[in-house]
Amino acid sequence: MSSWSVLSVAVPLGLGLYASFGALRSGASEWHTRLRKPRYNPPHAALMPLFVLIFTLEGIAAFLVSNEMMLARHTPEFVAVRAGQLGLGFYWLQLTFIIFWPALLAFGPSLKLALANITVAMLFQLAAMVEFFRLTISGGMMMMLCFFAISTLTAWNAALIQARSGILPL
Repeated sequence: MSSWSVLSVAVPLGLGLYASFGALRSGASEWHTRLRKPRYNPPHAALMPLFVLIFTLEGIAAFLVSNEMMLARHTPEFVAVRAGQLGLGFYWLQLTFIIFWPALLAFGPSLKLALANITVAMLFQLAAMVEFFRLTISGGMMMMLCFFAISTLTAWNAALIQARSGILPL
């Protein structure tokens, strides 16, 4: 196994674990229990396994894309390099935004800032997914699963804002 394959999975997984454990600290847990939540709120402990799954799938997808970009087995070389560079660039941008979302949600100045953060991450993830699909179907499918998970978290963040303002029934 090459060092890139280990890093492409280990770095996102490590970041996911760091963000998840940060969100599960006692201060964050107390904050989460006091928060007005909608009826369909997921349990706080479900966030960690979800983040681990998201970051692991994203790491594997990034490895598949970088592998196809270097070897260009199924796509013309120019297309593979261009789509790989764009896709991986968008991938690292969305990873940067997602890593700060749990901290913004738990300790940030407002839920709206956390919503803006995860919405920007979701847009970068969508762009990365499109480029990943240009190179490899399996990498694109993994990013699509992650995109649906992040979209669900974005909707949940929006529901928290509405519950706080009294728009949604508790």
